[in-house]
Amino acid sequence: MNNKILYQKIYTDDYKKLTKIMTSAFNEDTSMHTDIKEDGPKGYNDGSLIKWLNEHTDFESYKVIYEGNIVGAYTVGIKPNNEYSLEMLFIDPNYRGHHLGTIVWNDIEQKYINAKIWTVETPDYSIRNHKFYTKKCGFTFLKENI
Repeated sequence: MNNKILYQKIYTDDYKKLTKIMTSAFNEDTSMHTDIKEDGPKGYNDGSLIKWLNEHTDFESYKVIYEGNIVGAYTVGIKPNNEYSLEMLFIDPNYRGHHLGTIVWNDIEQKYINAKIWTVETPDYSIRNHKFYTKKCGFTFLKENI
């Protein structure tokens, strides 16, 4: 684990802050790759998505704290047979260039070292995410949903 980054359970008091960061991250990515300025998965901007991810019994969710500031979060889904899914990983766009996404992913792999299979979904238009997940995290494309 990286000594500048801490991971802590998400509490209801964190929902507002994490929703703001999630909204900013999704909107930035959407506007970078499309003509749309604001978009993301259902509930990303009203607090219901972070609440659902955090309270789902088959998921583990953690906030990412960098140099004392909450800068993002991740959620891992745990399935049978050592299969895991990266349900969500988002970092505040204001912290771009610190390689936090890569560091967090490496720490996730260490935490869930027994994982045999990892899955992740990302929008088809999100070229930056595709590069991150394939080049930095080692994912390969299995299928494309249109």
